[in-house]
Amino acid sequence: MLKRISKLLLGYKNTIMWALIILILCGMPPSGMPKIKIPGIDKVVHFGLFAVFTILVTSEANRYRTHLKISQRSLWLGFIISSVYGGLIELLQLWVFTSRGADWFDFVADLAGAAVAFAIYPFLNRFTQGYL
Repeated sequence: MLKRISKLLLGYKNTIMWALIILILCGMPPSGMPKIKIPGIDKVVHFGLFAVFTILVTSEANRYRTHLKISQRSLWLGFIISSVYGGLIELLQLWVFTSRGADWFDFVADLAGAAVAFAIYPFLNRFTQGYL
């Protein structure tokens, strides 16, 4: 059992590290963030964070990536896990990280990032020749 868990954790190490980065950034009090006066920049950041997260989940779940093939299961898994995690982050901001405000438009940006990553992953896989 322990061997199986460690294999799973090692297989998704990049995804887990990126999920922790997202959690830290989204849980950090606003006073710890740099003040940038560009309207909508937080939505762009959410979009980017979750696009990368979706690509990592999909890539690490795709056992055929080195053969330049994509399993539909891994594509959907990446999108679903990223979407659920985005919603969970917003709920955590609502109930746990009370210094942060939950913004459902952030969740929409998360979903948009996941959807774009879902759509472009096949091209990225071919472009990187199976690296992603």
